Amino acid sequence: MEIDLPTLMLAGSFITAASGVFLVFAWLQNREATGMLWWAAGNFVLAAAVPIVASKDIVFGMPSTVFGILLLNISPALIWAAASACNGRKPHVSGIAAGAVVWLLAFSLPVIREQPAAQVTLNLAVICIYFMAAATEFWRGRAEPLQSRWPLVVLLFLHGLFFLAGTIDAALSDPETLREAMIGNWFKLIHFETLVFVVGTAIFTVAMAKERAEHRYLEAARVDPLTGVANRRAFMETAESLLRRCQMEDAPLSIVLFDLDHFKAINDTFGHSSGDRVLQKFTALARDLLRSTDYMARPGGEEFAMLLPGSSRGAAYVVAERIRAAFAEATCTCAGDGHEIRATVSAGVATAGPSSTLDSLIAEADRMLYSAKAEGRNRVKTGERTIEPPRSPDAPMVAAA
Repeated sequence: MEIDLPTLMLAGSFITAASGVFLVFAWLQNREATGMLWWAAGNFVLAAAVPIVASKDIVFGMPSTVFGILLLNISPALIWAAASACNGRKPHVSGIAAGAVVWLLAFSLPVIREQPAAQVTLNLAVICIYFMAAATEFWRGRAEPLQSRWPLVVLLFLHGLFFLAGTIDAALSDPETLREAMIGNWFKLIHFETLVFVVGTAIFTVAMAKERAEHRYLEAARVDPLTGVANRRAFMETAESLLRRCQMEDAPLSIVLFDLDHFKAINDTFGHSSGDRVLQKFTALARDLLRSTDYMARPGGEEFAMLLPGSSRGAAYVVAERIRAAFAEATCTCAGDGHEIRATVSAGVATAGPSSTLDSLIAEADRMLYSAKAEGRNRVKTGERTIEPPRSPDAPMVAAA
């Protein structure tokens, strides 16, 4: 059974428009996902363009045909804009309009205006470039762990290849047979393939927006909002995983527990907003001194924990001492009155053994931390050696105008 072109064209326009409505509805449920709105616009423009350029009475050079081809150039540009928006980049109007402008300028030349084959070739080439650019845009954002991204990359790339084949075919076609080819089997095939593309991309675009929202919720549940490092839940999960991996690989794993000295006095003296600044200052200093493979968390209050995979007890001691010394030298501006707060921190270090459990490792580091507190604070305790810092006043902080 052969489906005639007008029927396929009508079905294609209806399904494309319906996919656009589906994307708009999905956007209303998640308005941060602006990429769906751009993609819906691309579908609406395509749904309007197809009936114009797919008519049996098409005459190249007529205003309606020119308008339809311009819409065909704008539709994939909007898809490219959607890909940019999905990656968090703002689409540029100049980039969206570039394809249509290039085609229109070329059409103004007699050599292009008088040759339908050249018009079709240029139109298909512009469409191919936009779809390939959209596929590349999604590929650039592959660092974000979204599984639904990959079907979109594949669909866009294959769709772009399809139009590349059409570009080559139109460029090599006999001008006398071009019209018959357009309304014949090739044009039916491109309509059918576009139906698959439109439906598939609408589904996976919505899936990606949903997956991203769920990923953000999960990340928010694992991150301390004040300091931006992991919270207790994320720390425990990561520590369990790292401990198992290091024991399997017979590699060292050290943990360092930090606790800011006299932190309650800082809050009582300077206010909780100033205390928050001290916590953020410590976080920033520690991050600068840690490796990219190290893991930092704030289990709660003024306590911080750091996982140092591949670090022996001695190496972890050196890292902890650097952080302690840097923090002891740093000052933090007090909120409100402009005073400067100078605080200190104590630390306990523990290193995992072949039979260590996470509970035993944390308990050992906690025991070392409390030992450092008992011995005068502002020091690092490892169980083997203790750093003796320069003599400092017993006061919890020094405030200077």
